[in-house]
Amino acid sequence: MDMTGTEFDSAPGTGFSQARLKREMLNLSASQVWDTARTEWELSTVLEGWQDCLCGHYPIKELCLLVNTETGSFATVGNCCVRRFVQLPSNLVFQAIKRVRRDITRSLNTAAVSLAHRNQWINDWELKFYQNVMRRRDLSHKQRAKKAQINRAVLAAVSRNSAPPPRRNAAAQLDDPRGILQ
Repeated sequence: MDMTGTEFDSAPGTGFSQARLKREMLNLSASQVWDTARTEWELSTVLEGWQDCLCGHYPIKELCLLVNTETGSFATVGNCCVRRFVQLPSNLVFQAIKRVRRDITRSLNTAAVSLAHRNQWINDWELKFYQNVMRRRDLSHKQRAKKAQINRAVLAAVSRNSAPPPRRNAAAQLDDPRGILQ
């Protein structure tokens, strides 16, 4: 599928360009065919912070670090773009993070717990413990405390900062479009 046509046009008022996202991701992919290239990408981790998405939208608070399994390349993409175009389960993770942020006693979902374990935010024992208590309501005081401790560790690992940085000026973006030199 080529990148012409309305499917890849910018969405009015959103600040993002589907064509730009796909072009940037294709540049980092082994395949130059979008439908094949997007299957090369996996969700490496999620972060809450403020950054540009590859599509050009700024600010993005829900960030997804993707890794290309063929090339080893990394890309930071906003959760909305991941959900719409790359079709990875990042939204499930962010839903769980939001739920636990509102109430530390609530449970993360399987996607969030698996991601936390894969990124070594929780260890093997904590993974097994969480899987055992995830859907239970009758936890002991110690179990509730341990679950809340794990929830706090995951929230800390996901959180980067709370306020967006000032927008870089256009001249700085031309010299350093990815913000590498900052």
